[in-house]
Amino acid sequence: MLDEQGKTRVGRAALRPRLVALGWDYLVIAGWLALLAAVFVPLRLAGVVVFDGLGMVGTDLLITALSVLPAGAYLAIGEAGRHQATWGKRRAGLVVATTTGKRPGAARIVVRDVVKLLPWQCGHMAVSRLSGGHEVIVAMPFLVAAYALAGISIVLLLVRRDRAALHDVVAGTRVVPSPS
Repeated sequence: MLDEQGKTRVGRAALRPRLVALGWDYLVIAGWLALLAAVFVPLRLAGVVVFDGLGMVGTDLLITALSVLPAGAYLAIGEAGRHQATWGKRRAGLVVATTTGKRPGAARIVVRDVVKLLPWQCGHMAVSRLSGGHEVIVAMPFLVAAYALAGISIVLLLVRRDRAALHDVVAGTRVVPSPS
């Protein structure tokens, strides 16, 4: 809804539309991950070694490039675009706005999505270290960070009146009903 200055109204957000949007967006991301699996699993089963020998940093960069960056691009392109929303948010009737109800700039959206995907990246880094034969102590900080960031975000989403998750608080954004 728009106020008298043409800004998107920011108020108490319903939880259900956020969860619906999240579900639709995760379907898109899961589709991308399924496509990656359809390419890399048969290669691995055929004995083609793709990821071995890259080292810890190389593996982190490759995983980031193949999974986290495409997911981040999907989120950023949708939320910084004309509709101010990903496909899932559009289906749920939501948009991303600033705390004052204005259209967020691309830099703000990128910050939002980096913070949003940071738990996922930390989880990837923990798993790559564990599966790479490193000591648990090397993976533990990443695992703790992944769960802590995700937990903080969920708690904020549930207790804040405006339903702002951690990434919204950091970026100064809110997910609100679409004005149209």
